[in-house]
Amino acid sequence: MTKHSKLRLALAFGASALTLAAASQGWAQDTDFMIEELIVTAEKRDQSLQDVPVAVTAYTSERRDLLGVSNVEDLARVSPSVTYTNNDRLSIRGFGRLTNAIGTDPSVALYSDGIFSNSMADAATPSLLIERTEILRGPQGTLYGRNSIGGALNIIAKRPTDDFNGEVRAVLGNYGTWRTDALVRGPITDGLRFLLGGSVERREKGFFKNLGPAGDSSAVKRYIVEAQVEADLGENITARLRYSKFDWDDSFGVGNVHESVTNNYDTTSPTGLGNAGLYYNPTFGFAGINPATSDPYKINTNQTSEGKLSNHERLHFDLTWDLGGMTLKYLGGYQTYVYDTAGDEDRSSRSGLFSVPAATPFGAYTALGVSPDQRFFYREDQKWYSNEINLSSNSDGPLRWIAGLYQYHQTYAQPQGQRVLNDPSVQNPISLATGGPAAPNPQGNYLFVDGTLEVDSYAAFLQIDYDITETLTVTGGIRYTVDEKSGTDSARYVSRTNTTTTILAAAGIPAAVGQGLAVDFTTFVVCGGPTIATCLANPLYANLRAAPNGGLTRDLAQDYDAWTGTLGLQWQPDDDTNAYARYSRGYKSGGWLASNGLTPFPYADPEYVDNYEVGLKKTFGGRFQLNSALFYADYKGFQAPLTVVLNPATGSTGSQFINLDAVSWGLEMEAQWAPIDHLQIFASYSYLNTELKSGCCFVDTADPRALQAGARPTGAVLPSGGRPQTLVGNRLPLTPENKLNLGVNYTIEFSEGELILGGTYTFTDEQQAVVFAQEGFRSPSNEVVDLRALWKDADDRFTIIAYLKNAFDELAYQDFRTGAPSPSGIQRTTLKPNFPRTYGVELQYRF
Repeated sequence: MTKHSKLRLALAFGASALTLAAASQGWAQDTDFMIEELIVTAEKRDQSLQDVPVAVTAYTSERRDLLGVSNVEDLARVSPSVTYTNNDRLSIRGFGRLTNAIGTDPSVALYSDGIFSNSMADAATPSLLIERTEILRGPQGTLYGRNSIGGALNIIAKRPTDDFNGEVRAVLGNYGTWRTDALVRGPITDGLRFLLGGSVERREKGFFKNLGPAGDSSAVKRYIVEAQVEADLGENITARLRYSKFDWDDSFGVGNVHESVTNNYDTTSPTGLGNAGLYYNPTFGFAGINPATSDPYKINTNQTSEGKLSNHERLHFDLTWDLGGMTLKYLGGYQTYVYDTAGDEDRSSRSGLFSVPAATPFGAYTALGVSPDQRFFYREDQKWYSNEINLSSNSDGPLRWIAGLYQYHQTYAQPQGQRVLNDPSVQNPISLATGGPAAPNPQGNYLFVDGTLEVDSYAAFLQIDYDITETLTVTGGIRYTVDEKSGTDSARYVSRTNTTTTILAAAGIPAAVGQGLAVDFTTFVVCGGPTIATCLANPLYANLRAAPNGGLTRDLAQDYDAWTGTLGLQWQPDDDTNAYARYSRGYKSGGWLASNGLTPFPYADPEYVDNYEVGLKKTFGGRFQLNSALFYADYKGFQAPLTVVLNPATGSTGSQFINLDAVSWGLEMEAQWAPIDHLQIFASYSYLNTELKSGCCFVDTADPRALQAGARPTGAVLPSGGRPQTLVGNRLPLTPENKLNLGVNYTIEFSEGELILGGTYTFTDEQQAVVFAQEGFRSPSNEVVDLRALWKDADDRFTIIAYLKNAFDELAYQDFRTGAPSPSGIQRTTLKPNFPRTYGVELQYRF
């Protein structure tokens, strides 16, 4: 089936569903099979999903179980206009982020019980501990506190109850998967309640088969602990204290470092397949074949990949005080974690030093031999806390309002780089400036970048809803935000390559002194000279200073502020119809590229979006429900890290943080239909049309055409032959044009209980990973089918679920990149595949 035939199928489904729904109003109705009302808190008050005048997709815990939605990848796949890449980046309607570099912020904000989180990790919380998940699409520029320019993901946890109850679950699946969940809650004494819960998960076998000494990869070790105490402090005050801890060791989880390179080893270039081609070169007495050429789930390394969350703690406190005609709420939260990823940088299974014949192109390595034990590493060390106090009306009159104050503080460190293991020369480099010893480098880092960040943010907001008539409501909201950021940016480069002799000669150091030794050549890489004086003579680097542990460092700081808000009109002529028109202005603070090698232009301005949206939510006779939204977003200042021409006269290039302009418009539809008792059909569809409106001229160093002569700015001479390109007309990254989700559930009733058989089909169109429009960075479209069978007893005590996810083992990608060719002409293709076929059974018992 082609892409266009799938699109026709989606449109045909919508048209036929509407036609049939019109007739359904006259059918006999069994209320057990009518569409349920869902209560959400999208606008910080309890409302029916059908009454909220914004685009919202919501999943209860029970619906997540029914659909098999267990993680953030699943949420993104089945929700319109939402995409996710496994480096903790969620995008809605094309509003996302292209870098995790410290100093930048997410464009989609996650809130756990109203408390902002810096990671999407909360979305993977087991459904047993979650009451509801809400995805708000479009800028949330009034009520939400941190950079929700693209939307917000609300995770609402289960709370303590007045009656004693609990549930235990057990899951068994392929790849050696097992999980146990438990939850118990109830009263301690009058006015005092508790909740205790937890989950332990293991996947003993990895999705990736490692043929090397490291063994299978992408196994999982994960646990979650949840504890809550809730108290009635008098008749009108309720307070709750919530503590959560979840740690994991999961190389296929958030921040996925697992990827495979699917081309043959390049044995003719020093930097072939992540250098693996060098170590498998037959000239050196060892030949090898890349196993990923035949199966992208196979790799061959001697070091494991890892994605590890540790030292995670979350503390949450909320208080609600009913003041009569008003309600006062306080929300306070603190969270901290350390997240590490690491992997085999050389992508080979070789270890130990080995010599290289001097007559080969790699002969410069001869003196001390070559070490294939290269490893990349990345760390996030974050702490943050926030406080919010809001006051809202709770009367039934025509005027409803909410006002509040918000404060947020964050500290963050992000060391990362690449190191070579067991190489004494790299651990003890010489100084490019003096020829004597440089600062020790005990970890063997040949690339080390680091950044620190401190953020203070403050905001005040007000939103008012007023019923002009019984059917017409006007909404107005405004928010003022101040963001203050400060931090440091550091880098160190140490080299022992065939360019070392050239660098030493430029610095006036005899080659005999440095032969075979490693050199700290940070000033040469950053500023083009052997000493820091070269940097200080350049205004772009005048704020650089020597770092205590080698390399260079600098201070960065910037303040930002913005007015945002919303204006809307809502029409509800009856209980089953909600039509609205809404304008919203969104904002994401500016930032900088730290931990990026001391780029000369690190700063980017804030992002803004003006979003215009009309929507219709309609229910027909309790049997058919259609929610639709048509939007147009004028996007100003999209933050993009790019390679740019720094000096047109010489053709020199470098990294720079760029602000681009774009537009995004589209259509979203979500439908539920119960044409007969026992049968439910559901569907969602999104069409996205995005286009960059500014951006020229930049060098895409991963494009094969970058090695060809082409159009250049007047006077530009690019020694590499690179070809600057315009971005105007390109799509925003992570914006599949068409996305379709179709599903069906059929219930078979027995005297002992009921059996629900279900399945979902998802089509996701091709999408770009970067702002450059090249096929090498374009993930192909994919189709994924999930199947489930759920048995529930008549007393709702036992549930058995059998599941089959990605039933046809579709090879889909979260990221797809083909780089520029090496000197021998081989292009490196790097893939991050989605989960393969998984299956298993889940047992649930409630008491």
